[in-house]
Amino acid sequence: MKQKKSDIIYITGHHDSVAGAPGANDDASGTSVTLELARVLKNLPTDTEIRFVTFGAEENGLLGSQHYVSNLPDDDIKRTIANFNLDMVGSRDAGDLVILTNDGEMNLVTELAQASSTRLNGEPTPYGQGGRSDHVSFAEAGIPAALFIHSPSEPWYHTPDDTIDKISKEKLQDVAEIVGTAVYDQAKIEAKKPDFNHKKGKKVKVPHLFGEKEFK
Repeated sequence: MKQKKSDIIYITGHHDSVAGAPGANDDASGTSVTLELARVLKNLPTDTEIRFVTFGAEENGLLGSQHYVSNLPDDDIKRTIANFNLDMVGSRDAGDLVILTNDGEMNLVTELAQASSTRLNGEPTPYGQGGRSDHVSFAEAGIPAALFIHSPSEPWYHTPDDTIDKISKEKLQDVAEIVGTAVYDQAKIEAKKPDFNHKKGKKVKVPHLFGEKEFK
């Protein structure tokens, strides 16, 4: 009997920065959480394939992730159920964590992450619409994807002052716990999938990297 192929979940970040910026938060923070989650999750029993990828050339127009996704086999695209993209997740002086989807609608990633953050922190992380990071490449291929980022961004975004002394270990840990728990909730063997209700979740307004947006 042919064994059924597993679902695929991606945890991603980007390892490039803009010219003149050390990139501690943008995006060494996302790369470091991706690597730490790979270390933590690698030996846990799952019935899902979890892939950990960091891309180059994000700052040049998502070139790395676009190239990667466009070269995935059709079967991999069909089996991929989620992309958790980590970008700018560690600055001590950035705002609160938000989850952004390319179309502003909830999907499996936001559902899993809100359930995780509610369990860990007592309330769901707000979500809204936002592009300009590698989750867009996955979303445009029809894959549920979301960006994890703090909003508003820190004052030294894309400047020479984006240095490691301004990184918050507590923020890195918070994001790692939310994403790691969300991924494992879905990937663990014989997981009972949560019964999500898209109508749940209050609407709040938070400052956003690209202007004030309404988040739910």
